[in-house]
Amino acid sequence: MDPFNSNLHSRRRSSFCAAVACLLLSMLHSPTLHAQAAATTADAQRIADIERRLNEVTATLTQSLQEIQDLRAQLAALQPQPAKPAPGGTENASSSAPKDDHQAIQDIQERQDTLEAEVKQHEQIKVETVSKYPLRVSGLVLFNAFANAGVVDNVELPILALPRYPNSSHGSVGATVRQTLLNLEATGPKLGGARSSAEASVDFFGGVSTNASGYAAATGLIRLRQAQASLDWDKTTVQAGYTGPLISPLSPTSYATVAAPALSGSGNLWTWSPQLRVEQRLPLSDRQRFALEAGLIFPQSPGYTSAELDSPVEASRRPGVEGRVSYRADTGPTGASHPFVLGIGGYSASQYYSSSTQIHAWAVTADWQIPVFKALAVTGEFYRGRALGGLGGGAYKDVLSGTDTVTGLPRTVGADTVGGWSQLKLRFSPTFESNAAFGIDDALSGNFDGLVLSTTTNPLELNARTSSVIGNLIFRPKTYLIFSPEYRRILSWRYTGAASIANIFTITAGYQF
Repeated sequence: MDPFNSNLHSRRRSSFCAAVACLLLSMLHSPTLHAQAAATTADAQRIADIERRLNEVTATLTQSLQEIQDLRAQLAALQPQPAKPAPGGTENASSSAPKDDHQAIQDIQERQDTLEAEVKQHEQIKVETVSKYPLRVSGLVLFNAFANAGVVDNVELPILALPRYPNSSHGSVGATVRQTLLNLEATGPKLGGARSSAEASVDFFGGVSTNASGYAAATGLIRLRQAQASLDWDKTTVQAGYTGPLISPLSPTSYATVAAPALSGSGNLWTWSPQLRVEQRLPLSDRQRFALEAGLIFPQSPGYTSAELDSPVEASRRPGVEGRVSYRADTGPTGASHPFVLGIGGYSASQYYSSSTQIHAWAVTADWQIPVFKALAVTGEFYRGRALGGLGGGAYKDVLSGTDTVTGLPRTVGADTVGGWSQLKLRFSPTFESNAAFGIDDALSGNFDGLVLSTTTNPLELNARTSSVIGNLIFRPKTYLIFSPEYRRILSWRYTGAASIANIFTITAGYQF
């Protein structure tokens, strides 16, 4: 045989054997290869999932970075530009930044701070309620330092000026944090298409303890201020709670008199009472509407309580009835910043003292909010009625009791009263405003004519008229910081004699949370 052909044949046979061997080895190792392939697929899926998550995080970071860059661009655009000198070495006044740029920059910075606070809020521990519905906690830590030039009924929160007596102190200086507030606001489920909600607020202006010398302690007890539960439809609201009378919806602006609203005892009907009220709104347009309100009220009666009876209105076994009609027109750019409001109201109740002494309490009221200019507004209220001590009128007297000068018999009369207040508010900027207010409450002198009061009568019941003047400045460098100096002048008259005068100076610092 040819040697060349023999070698070729040998090489072909060797190649065939090698191919067969490789095939056998692949068959033997095929399970291992399949397992490796499966493992490789699982790893690939995990890697793909990690890459997807990284892409989501990257996109979120990119969006946040873009928002920060936009804010920086807005701040840079609003920065005042230096004035360029005009030809001849004079400056071009038209090239100066607008006067509002600085305020706009502060507004943007404050909004940025607010956004950062909202982001941090997501990391806080939330308040958990049994109902699992949202609960909002807020409040106001309030520090009031005061100096009273004159004798007053309450050094921390004066309402009346009292006569000065020889050898006694004719003033006082001190500080308090008892007007600190704590508020709870809860939002619940919808009931019959109505949004349900509830609110409650407390302070620490409750009763205080006194020592052997008759001086009060600086600490107070927790006190319920107001509480209410509401159902709100688009045009109807039903509310039950412990709130101020609906015939007197306003109060002057003051951080020195939070425990009892400003001008209490000087024309402001404010006393919180148990009530059930309904409001029906009648829209005229997007910015105008009428409102009809009606309610039942059980006003308290300071000075006329006993172990069995809380108030003469409750003793009559009939609640007081109140109602109010109002017109509102939103004039501000946001529809609620500068409302124009006019309202009139009425109140009627029966007071039971004995089978022979029953008094009809009544009142007619008016209230107004008038925006004169963008930064100037006038608000106020007026009332005329009888036996309004439980609402804060008539020098906190419902009735006067004494001896009739004609018959010589005991006689009780309802105290007729007239009063009101008005405030002028001037806003210099969103963070700075001033307020000036005047109020008067007059238990008419005719109440005392023909009546000799008992010698045991509380001296405070001898007061016939009180007027007050208030002036304050309110500065809020941040939405949660409050600084406010205030001056008040109180004049109180008894049925006879000259007025007692007190001048009140207060400096307030508050932190709102």
